[in-house]
Amino acid sequence: MTCPVSPQATRSVDAIPASSRETRSAVERFERVGGSVLFGLFGVGLFDQPMLPPVSAALEATGRARNQPWARAARTAAADQLIYHGDDAERDAESQRLMVLHRDVKGVGPDGERYSALNPHAWNWILYSTFFVQRGAYLALTGDRPSPATDQAIWDHYLSKTRGLHLPGNSQPIANYANLTVHYDRMITELRATPALEAATSTVRRAPRPDFLPAVAAPLWWVSAPTFGYIAMVLGCGIMHPEVRAKMPITWTARHDRHFRVLTAALRLAYDRLPAAVTDSPMARNRRKYERLVDRYREVGLTSFAPETGADRSRRRVRG
Repeated sequence: MTCPVSPQATRSVDAIPASSRETRSAVERFERVGGSVLFGLFGVGLFDQPMLPPVSAALEATGRARNQPWARAARTAAADQLIYHGDDAERDAESQRLMVLHRDVKGVGPDGERYSALNPHAWNWILYSTFFVQRGAYLALTGDRPSPATDQAIWDHYLSKTRGLHLPGNSQPIANYANLTVHYDRMITELRATPALEAATSTVRRAPRPDFLPAVAAPLWWVSAPTFGYIAMVLGCGIMHPEVRAKMPITWTARHDRHFRVLTAALRLAYDRLPAAVTDSPMARNRRKYERLVDRYREVGLTSFAPETGADRSRRRVRG
């Protein structure tokens, strides 16, 4: 992915007042985590989504999450990259595509209740869940402890990125971060151990060989997959809300807590020490390169087109 990124898309943090340097820096770190390949290691944190019965019903009806887990994960990751790290045109086009395609996801669940992907209750739940997973990964990889003002700025930034996925009118996502956390706490009472959750958890524990691995690598995959699955489960569950984690089909113990601390410490060290060119996703890497080029070209320009004075020429000779 090498499409150039518009200044409007790359510099959305410029909307934050310049006086709040700490907040601007935190938002930039939050965005960088979302564009890191390490972010994917926390994907199990998204398993609060299929805990909502209508979401589970939709996932089971389509069958792709259960029967094509790797392909679905790749498509989801690609859509996320376009929305969170693409330019304005690509972000809007991808958002519109997802909105249109989700119109077909509707029916009646096993409990006899009708479901629709675009029902505001379920649709916004996906947005909220995805945000809190990115926030959890951001905290784990950076060690930040954001203030209420910073949390609001991070949420505002996320909302600006996902604006194309917002439903109209009163169905728009909650704007206030404090109200969002209260709403999330209320939503926990609706979460259940659903068939889609059981299928997703089983896939992580006993992941099928990905299509992109040749058959000759199958023995190595079957030996290593349980370890990778355990790491993914610990990292994803570790950033979950404790009451959500309690509804997962696992028993979280003090041993898991210790492993979570060790794993996040190692990942934080890697995130800090490895160059961004290594940890960035292709889209994020391309965007970062584009931003550097923009800054370099802007430095070439004059600050005024007024005739130069002798003092101006002297200063230019000194700088040169």
